Amino acid sequence: MAQAAYRPRISVIVPVYNGERTLDRCLGALLNARADDLEVIVVNDGSTDGTLALAEAWSFRDGRCRIVHLPQNAGAAQAKNIGARQAGADLLLFTDADIVVSTEVIDFILEGLDDDQVHGVVGLLGQYCSYHNFASQFKNLWMHYTYARQPREVGLFFTSVAAIRRELFMREGGFDDHYLGASITEDIEFGQRLRAKGYRVVLDKRATVEHLKHYTAAEVLRTDLLRARGLTLTWLRNHLLSDGADGQEAAPRAHYASVPWFFGAGVGALGLAVLFLLIGLFFGSPWLWLSLLAVLGALALNLPFLAALARWRGLRFGVQSGGFLLLDLFASGLGIALGMFDAVRGRRY
Repeated sequence: MAQAAYRPRISVIVPVYNGERTLDRCLGALLNARADDLEVIVVNDGSTDGTLALAEAWSFRDGRCRIVHLPQNAGAAQAKNIGARQAGADLLLFTDADIVVSTEVIDFILEGLDDDQVHGVVGLLGQYCSYHNFASQFKNLWMHYTYARQPREVGLFFTSVAAIRRELFMREGGFDDHYLGASITEDIEFGQRLRAKGYRVVLDKRATVEHLKHYTAAEVLRTDLLRARGLTLTWLRNHLLSDGADGQEAAPRAHYASVPWFFGAGVGALGLAVLFLLIGLFFGSPWLWLSLLAVLGALALNLPFLAALARWRGLRFGVQSGGFLLLDLFASGLGIALGMFDAVRGRRY
């Protein structure tokens, strides 16, 4: 009789705050797909809805599911760190309560970590989103498009689906506890930290997961504003504000961002459009025409993304996305400005 191939154990860390709408599908996908080589640690981050009861029900049915309950909301970074400290396996897989991870994805993750020269493996969101409203589709496809363009070796640690050796994670201090609230940029900062120290994190584009996040248009804009603010502060810390352990100025850290260059350029073009518009209100039509040209330039810079949306969801969706993209570029520009303002005030997170 052939002996079954050895499969290393893996601890899956699922931080959750008020996630009762999606946690059941998340845990079902994890626990119904694997055998004894997996444990799931749900970190209930001070939820005020039915999340804890739902997680406890899963724990009662399946002994591989354990619950860590935090009486107050500590934020995603701390919740993930606490879950990692509770893990019993040598490999950690971070995912979110609104993510559906298949057996195949976990197999790809384990396959990548089987290489001793690989220290971490990340996946990406798939194109499919079960919420069909425009905002949810736009945001999900933006995340898919952005990460699908990355090379195999990356300087990010995208915790919708990201795995790492537990010993390395603990040695490097895990996620920065200064990040509070929902997950925005603490995973990006951790990925940059790993890259700066020479660790190899690879992207396996086969490891695609389903994202159950429902967005309104306002939520997309708010999320991207906060993300731009966080990325700006991270960049400033890496280049201008970093301190060594003894309080002396440290060497700038290499910066890695998943945001395409043309999106950043589009933010700049739209900023010029707003500036020209304000000038045009006082000095006449030439400046208004320049404002229009800058808007068209912002759209032209992002034409590859809009063309991809049109291929995936149809021409109407692509055209609608062009108008919404302008709002998103504006929100991101405000986030950059807010990050710079916070840095001047002495805030770093």
